[in-house]
Amino acid sequence: MENPLHSAPVELLDSCLVVEDDSIIRLDLEETLKAFGLKQVHGASSVEAAARIIASSEIRFALLDYNVGPANTVKVAETLAARGIPAVFLTAYGAAVDLPPGLSHLQVLSKPFSSDSLAKALLAELAKVRRPSDKAISASETNG
Repeated sequence: MENPLHSAPVELLDSCLVVEDDSIIRLDLEETLKAFGLKQVHGASSVEAAARIIASSEIRFALLDYNVGPANTVKVAETLAARGIPAVFLTAYGAAVDLPPGLSHLQVLSKPFSSDSLAKALLAELAKVRRPSDKAISASETNG
């Protein structure tokens, strides 16, 4: 299988967070991401577990089930956004998800979705990330 994320910057494929309370869906997502070439996929079934992973791991992007048990993952997404880490929301509620203005730029992928749709959503979010090497190139170009 060709890696659908082959055009993503390789350093952004180091580590991903998947927050999903349904263990079967979470494991399927983890396997799909590994097949996409991800080196490390961290799975969390709760907002609290996600917070622990974010605090202890260098996450490059995240897939967030909007509703996890009785909570939603908006605070997780806000924490990630404050660190410049892209995320994609996953939900069975489709467009009915009400994101706060600070997160309205994030994509919402409706369940069920194909691995192709997932790859496209991830590529779109990862393309928005400015890498340290991009900043260095921009600085050298402007000093030239």
